[in-house]
Amino acid sequence: MKYRCIIFDADDTLVDYRKDAVRAFRAALRTVGAEREEALAVCLEFDYGNWERVGLSDVHLSHIQERYHELYRAHVDAIFSHADEVCGLGGRAKEAADAFLDAFSRPGTPVEGAEETVRALAPKYRVFAATNGLASLQHSRLSRFPLEGVFVSEELGAIKPSAEFFSRMLARIGESPASCLMVGDSLASDIRGAHAAGMDCVFFDRAGTPLPAGENFPVISDLRDLLRML
Repeated sequence: MKYRCIIFDADDTLVDYRKDAVRAFRAALRTVGAEREEALAVCLEFDYGNWERVGLSDVHLSHIQERYHELYRAHVDAIFSHADEVCGLGGRAKEAADAFLDAFSRPGTPVEGAEETVRALAPKYRVFAATNGLASLQHSRLSRFPLEGVFVSEELGAIKPSAEFFSRMLARIGESPASCLMVGDSLASDIRGAHAAGMDCVFFDRAGTPLPAGENFPVISDLRDLLRML
């Protein structure tokens, strides 16, 4: 059937997480007088490693789903506490964390082809974004895209890939699962969650990762390929 709604993930689908993080880390370190490549490298390495250590990538686990936003905020604080210990931020870790969140909340850097794709789809479909994260960050980061709405886990009270996230999102959109197409870069949170909710899905995979055995979703490596599919 013809879809009425196209729903995109945010990070690494519409906006480039790493580019935005680098920009925000530089701004935070500048705020506390520590804008050095060594300090930036420490922040980026700890960001990735601690995200895994605290379980923020384990979005399928119920205890992570329940504490996701609390863990997210604690993770940001931990990055700069670590940087203060390793590089010396003059005891201004909290100030740096606040500056990071402020800088990260600015309009995001579009993934190549993302803005073009959304602008081409918007006159023909209802186009939304669905993202895990903090509302104060994600709405602003997606502000350059002509979206009808943005669904952020903090506001919905549930995170992807939980059934609650997708059911609450669909209820607010007022559409059936069959009328919506989900596009995202994460099999775990975007594709499997939306598929379980009854939605068709397209896996956005810039890295060329083979789909696991038993999973059969359309795959694109450039968002503009979506325009030829629909």
